[in-house]
Amino acid sequence: MPALRAYMEATGRYTFYAGTEARTISGGAVVDDRGRRFDADLVLVCPGAAHGGLTRELVGDIPVRRVRLQMMQTAPLGESLTTAIADGDSFRYYPGFAGPELNRLNGEESQAFTAAQHKMQLLCVQRLHGGLTIGDTHEYDEPFAFDVDEAPYEHLTSVAEELLGRKLPPVVRRWAGVYSQSIDPGTIVTRARAADNVWVITGPGGRGMTLGPALGEETADLLHL
Repeated sequence: MPALRAYMEATGRYTFYAGTEARTISGGAVVDDRGRRFDADLVLVCPGAAHGGLTRELVGDIPVRRVRLQMMQTAPLGESLTTAIADGDSFRYYPGFAGPELNRLNGEESQAFTAAQHKMQLLCVQRLHGGLTIGDTHEYDEPFAFDVDEAPYEHLTSVAEELLGRKLPPVVRRWAGVYSQSIDPGTIVTRARAADNVWVITGPGGRGMTLGPALGEETADLLHL
């Protein structure tokens, strides 16, 4: 993101304001929590998992839900991991895999207890510093707990070590996060119109970083920009 912002700022046609929050949107005017006013021909509100507050004021309740997940990061692996890794449980959570084969998998091969309890899959990718980012769990029922459970981390460690064929480096970070997921059938992201020139866009699920550019292009096409 910093690299993208730097590239756009170099055009002289882009400005990024950090550490602020949009509070009101009326017509094409956005007023932030510092009292600054921004006039625009088009306003795209991308609130992430903040479904209340301004989002609800603009479009009410929309077909999205919040999903909580747990992840972890290890110390440097000490060798290059040339590909991202996922285990078979990943097939259970992505609509692109839906079909008779997945139905057969779910019917014939049950998940490990911890994986089923926390709706888990293994996703593992190496970061630039050599450590591994490993996840994740899925929790859908709010209110979410503030703490993290240890059992999912033990399961992820076991599966990752089995696939890598070696012990993992020490875990240096554990965290929980929340993202927004569209529950409107057949949609990847939810776009709700608040006014002629104001749209709320959210709900790409855990795929926002990879789908973001395509969703932006698709949104521009839909709005004839």
